Formats: sequence, C-alpha cells, structure tokens
Amino acid sequence: MADFVPFNKIDSKQWDDFCLKSDSAWFRHSGSSLAFCLGLNKANENLSFGVMESGNLLAVVPLIKQPVSGGDFFEFAMGGDPIPFPALFNDLPDSKSKKLVKSIFEKIDEIAKENSVVYAKFFFDPLVENFRSDSPRFNPFLKLGFNDVSLTTNIIDLSLPEEELFKNIRDGYQYDIRSAAKLNLTVEFFDKNNISDDIFGIYKDIYFSAAGKEVGTAERWNATHDLIRQGNAVLALEKNADGKFIAGIIVFTYKNQAYYAFGATAKDYKDESGISHLLQWEIIKYLKAHNFGHYELGCNFYPILSDEVRTPKEVSISFFKSGFGGAILPLFRGEKFYDAEYLRLRKEDMINKFIEYYMAVKE
Repeated sequence: MADFVPFNKIDSKQWDDFCLKSDSAWFRHSGSSLAFCLGLNKANENLSFGVMESGNLLAVVPLIKQPVSGGDFFEFAMGGDPIPFPALFNDLPDSKSKKLVKSIFEKIDEIAKENSVVYAKFFFDPLVENFRSDSPRFNPFLKLGFNDVSLTTNIIDLSLPEEELFKNIRDGYQYDIRSAAKLNLTVEFFDKNNISDDIFGIYKDIYFSAAGKEVGTAERWNATHDLIRQGNAVLALEKNADGKFIAGIIVFTYKNQAYYAFGATAKDYKDESGISHLLQWEIIKYLKAHNFGHYELGCNFYPILSDEVRTPKEVSISFFKSGFGGAILPLFRGEKFYDAEYLRLRKEDMINKFIEYYMAVKE
C-alpha cells in the first residue's frame, strides 16, 4: 500500500535521483528548486511530499505554501510560477497512474485545508520528456476539479541549424542583433565551473540598477547563486566596448533543457537598441553549442485572460520574448479556489485592473 511521505522525511538523494530518472520531472521538481523557492520569501513553507511503496518512490509532488502578494492569504505556487504537475515513476501502468494522480490531488486538497491555503495554481511543464514524446491534447487539470487558465509558451528547438535559428527570429530583431554586434558588444557565460562571488555581485548590481533600488532578500540571492554553483543555472553577462558589464540573464538548466528565468539591463543602457536582442541570441548559440535540446523563453501574455489581467509592460515583455522564434506550444494550467471570500476579492481585483488598463477612457 502506498503512503504519503513529507519531503523532510525522504532522503534528498532519493528524491533528486527520482527526478533525474522520471520522464515527467524537470528542474522545478528537484530539491534545488524547492530550496530556491524557500529563499524567495522567509514565510514560504515546503509542504512537498512523495508517494512511497515498499521504500520506493512512485511520485514526487512539489508543493510550496507562500503568502499571496499584497494580502493576508496563502496559496500554493512557486514564486510567480504555478506548481508543476506531479512527477511519476516511469513504468507505472496507465490505470495505476490515473488512480495515483487522483489520490495525490485529493491529498493536496487536504493539505490546503489544513494549512489555510485559499488558492492553488498548477501547470504541466512542457520541458518534461513525456510532454515532447507524448504531448497531451487536453488540459489534465480539468478532470481534477481545476478551472482552465491555460496559456501558450515559446520553445526553441536547438537541434535546428544555427542559420535556421537566426532566420526564425523576428526580422527587426535580426537587424538589432547585427547592429549590436558592430558595437563590439560581447557576452560571457558563467556556470558552476567559473562562477565567483564577484561575478555574481556584478549581476546583482545590474539587476538593482534596472529596478532602481535593491530588491529581493539575501536568502533569495544566495539561493540563486547556489543554483549556478550546483549546475542548475547559467549566468550570461553582456559587456560593452569599454569592458563594462551592462546586462545579464540567468537561465535554468536541467536534463539538457533550458528555461529563461530572469534578466536585466543596467539603467543607463536600457534605451540602447540591440543589447537584449544580442544577449538572447548569444544564449541560444551557447545552449546549442553545449548540446541543450530546447530553450523555453516563456509564456505568451495577452491583455485579456480568464484569470488575470497583465499590465501593458508585461504584455510588452512577452512580445519581446516571442520574437526569437520557436514553436508556440500549449501551457496547460489550472487554478482552484478553496475560499469564497478570496475568490470574490481576486475577481474584483481583476475587474479593476481590466478597467484601469484596457477600458479606461483616454482623454
């Protein structure tokens, strides 16, 4: 008989070995990712668990409880991202896996009620192996009591020839990349083999410059630095002709797949064209040269969504990321409310944002 076992009762090596072997696991399932999420906010709690039978893991279930931004509520999420669909043991019969998934989400509902969680958002990670080999044709969360809040995402197939990868980039961006290259902008990469405190400090300074202030907790930055040291992320820093680092991006890397996590351009260089474009192109070339299979640039945000309203700035960033080619693939997501009052407040907030950004009369 299978048992639900809390994360802290499972050997960390057993958990991570399972993630490495499971075709339905990617970086967000790993212990390193859970530690990173805890570093984002001191109030975050790791309520992850595994399903074990005769001492062997049948599934791992990431589950982070965190405060809802701007309120006194708690939700299941991972920073600004949803929780990934549970990772299962590869060789489970279909009938057993369906029963297992059903029992897992019943357990999640139980944990939510025990921990005053009012909201949960999950997604099916398109970077897992079984998404590429057996892409689901429907949202798996709908049969589990979730509301459909799916999006699309952009994923570049790095097996394509470099010439074709460049050709797939938006025409205007190709021009910007060529123009930036003529300005002698160069990009350097830092991974577990050459990252240092000084180099990571340069990236933090760029990030703070872009934000106009220091942001994030010390725990968050330490956790980010740890990801690079552990081999789960790569830092790309862009240098101008004077030898000054002016922009940087961090990419999550796991099982030869990559995800654009976050980046920034120093305040004094934000308006110079081509800086971010060249940086992304150099990352694409780097990942291809290092035998990565795919690079996910992120969600496509549109002004009108069923679960949230994105600001014009967020829509603009999404448009930028979509300009580097790649296939547009489904990003299956589901949301669930556990509290009627929070449901009312969240939907009222969405309506107010919609009016503010898209229905306001401009004089």
